[in-house]
Amino acid sequence: MKWSIQNKHLLLSLLSCCILSSFINKPVFAVDNNTNKINLNNNVKTQAENNFLTLYQAIDISVKNSYALQTASEKIKLAEFVVTENAAQGLPQLNITTTYGRQDPVDASSSSALGSLGSSPQFAALLGTARVNSFSNKISLTQVLFAGFRVVDGIKLAGINVKLNEESYRQSRQDVIRDVSNAYYNALKCLKFVDVNKETLRQCELHLDQAKKFYNSGTSIKLDVTLAENQLINAQMELSKSLNLLEKSKMALNLYMGRSIDTPIVLNSAAEVTQINYNEQKAVEDGLLNRSEIRQLQYKKDMDEIAITIQGRSSWPTIAASTSYNISDTSVVNSNSNNTQNLSYGVNMNWPLFDGLATHAKVQKAENTLVQDQISIDQLRQSIVLDVKQSLLDIQEAKERIILAKKGIEVANESLRIAETRYNNGVGTSTDVRDAQTTVNKADLNLVTAEFDLNVSRVKLYRAVGLDI
Repeated sequence: MKWSIQNKHLLLSLLSCCILSSFINKPVFAVDNNTNKINLNNNVKTQAENNFLTLYQAIDISVKNSYALQTASEKIKLAEFVVTENAAQGLPQLNITTTYGRQDPVDASSSSALGSLGSSPQFAALLGTARVNSFSNKISLTQVLFAGFRVVDGIKLAGINVKLNEESYRQSRQDVIRDVSNAYYNALKCLKFVDVNKETLRQCELHLDQAKKFYNSGTSIKLDVTLAENQLINAQMELSKSLNLLEKSKMALNLYMGRSIDTPIVLNSAAEVTQINYNEQKAVEDGLLNRSEIRQLQYKKDMDEIAITIQGRSSWPTIAASTSYNISDTSVVNSNSNNTQNLSYGVNMNWPLFDGLATHAKVQKAENTLVQDQISIDQLRQSIVLDVKQSLLDIQEAKERIILAKKGIEVANESLRIAETRYNNGVGTSTDVRDAQTTVNKADLNLVTAEFDLNVSRVKLYRAVGLDI
């Protein structure tokens, strides 16, 4: 009894020292730890905000940095220059030509031997024994009066070519948006796979701890622990694999945006493509009307129709009016000069009456090209209808899979709860828990995949009907 009281006093003394020490040291360490945590959290939060990337930000960056769009934009400018070039053919053409020549004398002994004939300034200039200055100025003005309407047709042709290049730019832009959107959602899918595998790993760790407790207490066998450890290793491998895929997908996304592949990215886990409320008939009609590819083919057909007209008019006459004024002067130094001025004007007509049926062959060639254009349009229309209908079906399928996946998650979680309860109460087996955990993992991954497919299918539908996201 005496020993017990001493032990109690000793125990109380030790406990008091520990409590006192904790009160003395706690404020100092608590303040430092809290301060460090606050600073760390603020730094992480600020960095995440700076690297946060929404879908529409990714689209804007990719459109701005796309080399394909830059090239397409330059092609539009080039097509506009062609319009100006064709229009210039119908405007007056003004030319000025100026020439100047000088002749220095050579040895004049040969001319003196000719007597009086050699003293003639003109003859001396011819022999090269006299200094001669000569110049000529010519101003000419030409105006095409009639060219078989080929100038007008050329301007129309160039104008349509501008529209064709604008549609080509729009197609390239929509392709860029589709590609970067798919890359964004692929990275987001990988991110959600990481979250699912992290949760699976956590469940496996809890189950392994429970299996070890049962084994240590003698209510379980070593095999349960070994199988739980094996399942944990598999979960770690899946998590490592998903983390690697996430980093690769972020690199690919940066590449599509034209940035350094190592640029940090924080994705928006709630990113979602807005649903288009379309019925099948309306979607097909808009696709046939708005798709840039079919507009380009239609513009090409219009250009080929004008080309037929131009070829048919190649045998028409060309009439042009011209006026020119010319002044020239040739003078022998210290002698006479010869000044000449003349003004000429007139109308010129060129009419190819027969070209060996070359014009007829060119017209037939252009008409054949027109037939091919219509075939290409019909083929593309069928492809557009297919794209639209497949996109709508994919969207409907993805929606149904999301509903089923959510229901599957509910059932799988309930099965896991029951299996863990039975196992913790010594009724169920470790195998039941592991199987239930695998089922939950698959159900979660199915939901992530279905959500990814839904957004990608919506992106595909936007592209199929020729609209921007």
